[in-house]
Amino acid sequence: MAHQEIVVIRVNEVNADDWLERGRKWWKASAARIIDCAELLVLDKNDTVKAVTRVAGVEKDLDEGSGRISIIPSDLPAKHEELIGKKIRRPNSRNPVVYLRDIEVIS
Repeated sequence: MAHQEIVVIRVNEVNADDWLERGRKWWKASAARIIDCAELLVLDKNDTVKAVTRVAGVEKDLDEGSGRISIIPSDLPAKHEELIGKKIRRPNSRNPVVYLRDIEVIS
């Protein structure tokens, strides 16, 4: 099996009530690429992992027609749950959505 990418979304906040809910909705991203990803990691603005889930699917923004998608989380446990609370290296990109093959923990 090929090594799947992980979609990493940085939310420009430090305190959110529900990190997973905030991180999984509505993003300009390729639905096909998200479907091919194994997991979703939600980071705060300091690149600290706040939520992790497996990707079950995507939902299109049909109501607004914005072209944005929402990531549907899985009920199954995520492989990288131990990363919650850890800071990871993320590429220097202004885009909040990036894709990684390998995770590097900084602290």
